[in-house]
Amino acid sequence: MFVAGVDGCRAGWIAFKVELPSLVTSVAVIHLPSLLKNRPSDLAFLAIDIPIGLLYRPRRCDIEARERLGWPRRASVFPPPCRAALLAETHAEASAVNREKTHKGLSKQAWGIARKIKQVDDAMTPECQQWAFEVHPEVCFWALNGERPMAHNKKTKQGAAERIAFLRPVFPEIERHLADRPPLVGADDLLDAAAAAWTALRWHQGKADCVCAPERDEKGLAVTIFY
Repeated sequence: MFVAGVDGCRAGWIAFKVELPSLVTSVAVIHLPSLLKNRPSDLAFLAIDIPIGLLYRPRRCDIEARERLGWPRRASVFPPPCRAALLAETHAEASAVNREKTHKGLSKQAWGIARKIKQVDDAMTPECQQWAFEVHPEVCFWALNGERPMAHNKKTKQGAAERIAFLRPVFPEIERHLADRPPLVGADDLLDAAAAAWTALRWHQGKADCVCAPERDEKGLAVTIFY
């Protein structure tokens, strides 16, 4: 059996896989929608860095995550589009739809991951959520750091070093994976996927927690962030 953490990247989706019980790790670019629709028989749990469950009001889990992270890491948690806005073809159109439905426009950050949100939203079901769930890497690192946020931005050298230091005791091969990562996969993408995998491992061990009690969206999806 294995658990995995998944993060979006320019190559598509990068998966950080952890074999059980050996904890041997590996990295691969995957097609996430296919995996969600056809779960491998040996996949135990999957932690995904993407909003799962979309509402026409602010998601309580995003609000709670921002409060836990504090400034400036709270800026990494931003409201996702509502489901109707995912059908738009441009940022301007999506923002207009989002404003009509939720009374708030849509940030460029949220629009930048809208296509990946839609991929997961189209494939996700309440049944999938028994083994596939949402995480936010900065919340995972917050938990790894004794419920304290990271000091540095993940895209800086200091931020990468800080995150590696917390992941190395859990995944000793993390630096080798960074050096050998596939094309179009950023160092921050791989580190985020590894942090997600740490939470998937915690789920397997019965240690995972969530930032707030789940809400439910119109598809019946649970809306919360695990760590």
